[in-house]
Amino acid sequence: MDNTTPLPLRARLLILAVVIGGVAAIAIRINDLAAWEVGDLLAFFALFAGITITEQFPVPLRFQSETLSFSLTEAVWVGGLMLARPSVLVLSVAVGILAGQILRRVPVYKLAFNIGQFVVALTVAQFIYAAMHPQTALGPSAWMAAAMAMAAYAVVNATLVAKVISIVGRKPFLTVLVPPLGANAIHFIGNTAIGLEIAVIWAASPLYLPVLGAPLFLALLAYRTLVRSVREGDRVRNLIVEHASDGIFVVSSDGRILSWNP
Repeated sequence: MDNTTPLPLRARLLILAVVIGGVAAIAIRINDLAAWEVGDLLAFFALFAGITITEQFPVPLRFQSETLSFSLTEAVWVGGLMLARPSVLVLSVAVGILAGQILRRVPVYKLAFNIGQFVVALTVAQFIYAAMHPQTALGPSAWMAAAMAMAAYAVVNATLVAKVISIVGRKPFLTVLVPPLGANAIHFIGNTAIGLEIAVIWAASPLYLPVLGAPLFLALLAYRTLVRSVREGDRVRNLIVEHASDGIFVVSSDGRILSWNP
């Protein structure tokens, strides 16, 4: 969404509804604060720090006229989903996203929407995880429950984001939802797998986490560099087309002219 684009009333109402849903999800967990122990506080600060840090390294990918940002943030949540108290995870996500996106200077309306939709989607995931009653915190049943819960999270997340973009961009909902589905699926599968590794390592010993964190960070930097180089290549090709002495145009399969150079 373009930061300069005025928000239609429908978009504002949708953002408001998502924010209200997020506030309600947080309110459900607030009462549990009194039951927190030292381990819960440590888990909260660990999750908060992980979310705030991973939010600083998004990978922007372009789909048609929209840019979607992918990050490792959800990977942190998978471990919390399996090992942390539900209230610890929800509150750390809300505070972590708030801090992380303030540091990135995300506009207020996007910040409010992002926190709301993340918390709502995560709450759905928590209910599904609890409903599957995994026998142990770690093991095949817990891995399957986490995978199903994160799949539901991904559906809610992708649907809400696509809906608000379609309203702001005045585009059919499916034309916004469908193009990035493949990339979204790979993104969430990868984050879920990484999150399961984080949970297993954390259960063994939190001191081993840097062993996983260092290669993940290097891989993320390498991927960001690759995306940047691809974008640069696209920019160069566009400049060549724009300044070519010959007329160049793109025609769709039904014969419509889609674009042309000067």
